[in-house]
Amino acid sequence: MNFAESLRALADKILHINEAEELTKAHVEHPEDLVFQSGSKGATQGLQSIAESVKNPGAITIKWDGYPALIFGRGVDGQFIVCDKHMFNKKDGSGHVTSPQAFAEYDRARGIVRGDLEHIIARIWPGLEKSYSGKGFYWGDLLFHQPLKDEGGLYKFKANPNGIAYTIEADSEIGHLIGGKVGGIAVHQYIPAEANNVQYAQLLNGGIGNLKNNSNVAIVPAKMPMVPKLKVTQKDINAVQQVINKNGAAADAWILNPPAGVKTTFPLMCTVYINKKIVSGNLDNLVSDFYEFFKTRPMSEPIRAKLTEHFKQNEAGINAAFTIWIAVYNLKMKVVPQLDQAAAASPVKGYLQDGTQSQEGFVSHGVKLVNRMGFSRQNLAGRA
Repeated sequence: MNFAESLRALADKILHINEAEELTKAHVEHPEDLVFQSGSKGATQGLQSIAESVKNPGAITIKWDGYPALIFGRGVDGQFIVCDKHMFNKKDGSGHVTSPQAFAEYDRARGIVRGDLEHIIARIWPGLEKSYSGKGFYWGDLLFHQPLKDEGGLYKFKANPNGIAYTIEADSEIGHLIGGKVGGIAVHQYIPAEANNVQYAQLLNGGIGNLKNNSNVAIVPAKMPMVPKLKVTQKDINAVQQVINKNGAAADAWILNPPAGVKTTFPLMCTVYINKKIVSGNLDNLVSDFYEFFKTRPMSEPIRAKLTEHFKQNEAGINAAFTIWIAVYNLKMKVVPQLDQAAAASPVKGYLQDGTQSQEGFVSHGVKLVNRMGFSRQNLAGRA
């Protein structure tokens, strides 16, 4: 088992993500899933994000499939740190480690060994520190952690064992950027110096902020190498808005007015269900299968009783919410293949495990545009 595989396996065993934390402002959501977060208002927000992406494709960025995610930079005290999200969010500040040795000691104090991560952190730490002299933090995904070999004019790497395998043309702008580097990290968000939680993260929209590419670690921007040309008609957009308008009130009654005590877990339950449908490879029977999923969802009996009654009173709302979900999803899936086609013509190419050419996805106007039956299905299935 290599570093990425051992680290991913360990993370799946020991990192139980707090549900509320996953729904922070820092979490970039699928546009179709916003209906489960904010009802019809969320669905309209998702639709508008898709529409704005079509109008302004130059703002669309690549969602790099790196691993692990790292946060680095300086807080108000000026000390340089490198850590992961969970370390960064520690309320007592103990996760804000200020040296590679402290990173390793932090893990040992928890009785955890994350493969070769402590050695990788030691290798890339000086380069990350050299790349930034200011205050504030940058959040990105590690793409590679050893020099890449030129294989017939291509650099090849795969950070996530369940994800995307990349090839990058060595004789390209990004190829020149990563050539000869000991590591590379794709940055996507900035966190203010005074922040102690990732919920204050701000999207970089394809740039690298105030970072400098002046070290042996490549700071890789998320900007697409070429601007895609997208074809989605106003008629398509209006049709989805009509679906939202027709079904919004019923969906809101179900989603926005849950019984007392279940509000924080209700949106996540819907997302977990959708992910299970994605892994199954079948989006048919969304409503009936949701009821079956609910029957096996772990929860206390009082909560189950409250939700069961709530569902009985809002059968129309459940149908309405999933009707909205599939309408937004289908519109998004008119856009994603066009983005994949544009990326396929660029120096940066990605491949699924079956050889299908695809990126993890793209980010635009606050949402992620991902082929969930491609990358998401492969990634989720690999972690099951």
